[in-house]
Amino acid sequence: MKAKLLIPFLLILAACTSNKLMTEEQKAAVKDEGSVVVGEFFDALKISDTEKLLNLLTNSPDYAYIVAGEVYTYDQQAKMAPEYMPYVERQTFKTKFEKYVIIDPACFAYIWKGDNGMYMKTGDSTILNDYMLSYTFRKSEGKWKLILGQESPSTPFPVDTTIIK
Repeated sequence: MKAKLLIPFLLILAACTSNKLMTEEQKAAVKDEGSVVVGEFFDALKISDTEKLLNLLTNSPDYAYIVAGEVYTYDQQAKMAPEYMPYVERQTFKTKFEKYVIIDPACFAYIWKGDNGMYMKTGDSTILNDYMLSYTFRKSEGKWKLILGQESPSTPFPVDTTIIK
């Protein structure tokens, strides 16, 4: 009888304790680790290091990257990056805003807004002012990897003010 009650008790115990709030110290530790992987990600982008960049992505069906109105899977991005990145000489990033959102000990989101300069090997260049990035990283097997990415220009949302009275 006691054994029959032990299993449900353990299940309830696990269910009720898995959503504990994190302490400020735990959040700070995740942010410290997160800032390292975010730095590595930006460093890979700055010098167009395709191998390093792909090693920071989660090779999983859960992976998604949203850019230019499209959603890319890991496989699509792994195929596209080696074709595109060699044409980019370097990128620059001037941060205007950044924020870490700690979700749990194994997951955080990073939000960035700033100017992104792209310098191509052809000599062409562009600066994307007020560019927005959002990256969600998940820790698996002791390593932080990007699971969801999104980038977009910062454009005003068109609002029809004639309907407001």
